[in-house]
Amino acid sequence: MKKYIILILAFTLPALFAFTQANKFPSITCTNLKDKEVLLPTDMQNKRTVIALMLSTKADKYMQNWAQPLYNSLMADGIGGMMSGNMYNANLCFVGAVKGLAKLALPEMIKKAKNQVDKKFHGNFMYTDTDMDALMKALNITDKSLPHFIVIEKDGSIIYQTSGAYTEDKLNDITGALLN
Repeated sequence: MKKYIILILAFTLPALFAFTQANKFPSITCTNLKDKEVLLPTDMQNKRTVIALMLSTKADKYMQNWAQPLYNSLMADGIGGMMSGNMYNANLCFVGAVKGLAKLALPEMIKKAKNQVDKKFHGNFMYTDTDMDALMKALNITDKSLPHFIVIEKDGSIIYQTSGAYTEDKLNDITGALLN
């Protein structure tokens, strides 16, 4: 009987340990609207980070409904009293991936974004021309037409991931992951 238990443990323990190891966010080089290079997740190791990732112009259209709620939750100061300040103490990065012909329009898109985004948030908005297929594979992304939201720990471990159109429930799941 002991031999069977030992055999079972020998086969199941490695699988359990592999399952519990957190996936890491892949290293990608971005450029923010301050024209500074940012290496994600390395440059965000000071606190947990929410990465809002757009892999297409269609995803960017969905993101427009996410931007204000994400800002209000993660970047805006609270309303005073017990809620003053930002209780999540998290970084927020909006990352747009550019590929192919979109790179030709990049200078104009950057110029437009710099005019539309408040200067104090230029560090939060960035773009990357990293290998999109490799990025999608590393993050298990199958639909680039949707925005993707990845919550990472200080060490780059992914603690939560979701995608799609804005809903209050999804936002609550993102902010909840920051508190766990």
